[in-house]
Amino acid sequence: MKQSFCGRGEHCYIFRSFWMRLGAGILDMAGSILVRLFTWGRGLQPDPKVLANPAGILVVRMDHIGDLLFARPCFQALRALYPQARITALVSSAGASLLNQDPGIDETIIWEAPWFRRLDSSRGQLGFWGLVRELRHRNFDLSLDLRGDLRHHILLMLAGIRVRVGFGITGGSFLLHLPLKLRAQVHEVERNLDAVRALGAKQTPKAFIPLALKRDELQRGKNQWHGSGYKVVVHPGSGDIAKCWPPAAFAKVCDALTEHGCEVVLVGSAFEKSLAENVAGLCRQPVRVLAGETSLRGLAALTTAADLFIGNDSGPAHLAVTQGIPVIIIWSETNAPEEWGPWGEGVRSSIIRHPGQEGAVGETIQAAKQWLERCRGV
Repeated sequence: MKQSFCGRGEHCYIFRSFWMRLGAGILDMAGSILVRLFTWGRGLQPDPKVLANPAGILVVRMDHIGDLLFARPCFQALRALYPQARITALVSSAGASLLNQDPGIDETIIWEAPWFRRLDSSRGQLGFWGLVRELRHRNFDLSLDLRGDLRHHILLMLAGIRVRVGFGITGGSFLLHLPLKLRAQVHEVERNLDAVRALGAKQTPKAFIPLALKRDELQRGKNQWHGSGYKVVVHPGSGDIAKCWPPAAFAKVCDALTEHGCEVVLVGSAFEKSLAENVAGLCRQPVRVLAGETSLRGLAALTTAADLFIGNDSGPAHLAVTQGIPVIIIWSETNAPEEWGPWGEGVRSSIIRHPGQEGAVGETIQAAKQWLERCRGV
């Protein structure tokens, strides 16, 4: 999507299509007129009492795993700003388990938004109006939509949330009590934190807190490693095929690391198992395929026990960053790493840019060996 950055009244939108931008502008103009008519010219104004002491807060992040991980510092900042509030996350099932025992939230509501669903995973769930009724019943005081999605603004308005905070970049800023400006050329985590800063937060997190994994989860992660050498997790998949490095390139990296004395495992979802097996089949040296055999939390535990992660720009790569191990990301140039890459003070990462060019495999192998030497203090 084309990036534009604006707040209420500036009519800037992220759509590439002129007609989509025009439609969003017309919607906002007409909506603003109607809101002012019904509020005697005042428009929607946030209630200072709610901003001072909200009892219930809803944060909406129903899209992808990496986006949800980028929202975790926002939960942390909200907890610091409103320690007495009950904080709920409205998320999809894809990453909901990552929030178990997260100190920044009290509960999750899982709902598969039909506009994000890649698979038929919504069978048996509440419909749209059922979700509206559920949110109304919970009587939230404050909501934050971190995506800036018109459909979310409509949902939260219908749910009767007293103060709605979010970005109007797809239209619908007239439905928000506190519309935010989306800053250019800053990391997505910082944009998420802008929502909490707008509520009055003076200090915000500078790095990720690792996932709150239980002792038995960590032990199971350690037990999946068999050798005493360097431990390397490789993820050859991605939710976007445009971000995927060729299997042959990953195989060359795996071979070089195995010859360097590393134990290499290939990970991914069940739907990426055939891809991982393809990479393994191209390797001269044996590597283990664990794709489809670990949950997200299991992958986090496996990664926590590793020395290095190598993969495409994807949720598992950002999960590895969260867990604090060195990460090499094969960057596809579909977006800017300064905005969507590894984030946080002290993060250990390398970005392999222009992966289609000759020499990218050698650059990746060299970066991997350098990180392994550092982590063992050689």
